[in-house]
Amino acid sequence: MKMLIRLGLAITGLMLAACGTVATPVWSEQAQETQVALAATSEQLTAIAPTVTPAPPTNTPLPEPTATTVPPTATPVPPTEVPTETPIPPTATTEAAAQTVSGDAAKGEALFNEMRAEVNFACVTCHYPNQEAQLIGPGLLNIATRAETRVAGETAYEYLHQSIVDPGAYVVEGFPDGLMPRTYAEVFSEEQINDLIAYLFTLK
Repeated sequence: MKMLIRLGLAITGLMLAACGTVATPVWSEQAQETQVALAATSEQLTAIAPTVTPAPPTNTPLPEPTATTVPPTATPVPPTEVPTETPIPPTATTEAAAQTVSGDAAKGEALFNEMRAEVNFACVTCHYPNQEAQLIGPGLLNIATRAETRVAGETAYEYLHQSIVDPGAYVVEGFPDGLMPRTYAEVFSEEQINDLIAYLFTLK
């Protein structure tokens, strides 16, 4: 029995001794080798690093532009003045004719449209008062203007007066003689003829 107790104490002592020992890990030596290798690599990288120091950028000023703005040399053209139309004064012939005509245009218009028993028709039967085209006789639009140039030396009034009282004295080209009655000097009084001429001067 005592032997068993002693054997147990011996085993217990051995176990306690074994528990107090700190085992040194095997990988500690490998870790040290790794540290040495890393240090060597760092030294190698430092040795092969580029030693050239980059030059600082030089601030070279750009040349100032030398081009000079050329001022325009073209002289502005002044606006062209629009010529104003100068009214053409009436000719002496027209003024003389206007002064000579003393008839009443309203009465003359009534006579122009009135059927006359002496000739069996009115002036308007043969003449357009609002156009120059021929009806039977010539149209009478602007007749005062045309009358100024029909016969040299005659005013518009003189020509129209003669055409009423003596239509055969001057026959317009393209119209046969004898279309106009030759009796108006007896049919109309001088006052009525002037009224007719005054009306003809208004046909413009």
